[in-house]
Amino acid sequence: MIQIHEPSPVYEHVIHYDEEKQVQVRVSVNTFKEVEYLHIRKYYMDFEEEWKPTPEGIAMPINFSNSRELFRALTEILSLAESRDIIEENFQDLIDDVYKHDNDGQPDEAQEWHDFDPDC
Repeated sequence: MIQIHEPSPVYEHVIHYDEEKQVQVRVSVNTFKEVEYLHIRKYYMDFEEEWKPTPEGIAMPINFSNSRELFRALTEILSLAESRDIIEENFQDLIDDVYKHDNDGQPDEAQEWHDFDPDC
């Protein structure tokens, strides 16, 4: 069997753990051929009780554009959470960009930040 070498991560963090299914989702960063990659991948516990990566997940080069868009997406998700005031205070520029105004200068009703109803 061919062993595929997986480079050691520069950064790794478990963001989800399902104890019943023995599955984790991890965010990691590693370098391959002198390019840094961000991975979001599912891991499973093998019979030797070692965590192994599955094919389920993504990998993308880390660059400013990808990092900024990922940060934008996470900020948008968090902006809908209970900590909205703190997020508005620290990330208002990104929030304003996400919830752009229509041509008439009025906020788009479908994306109105202050009228967001999480129960919709």
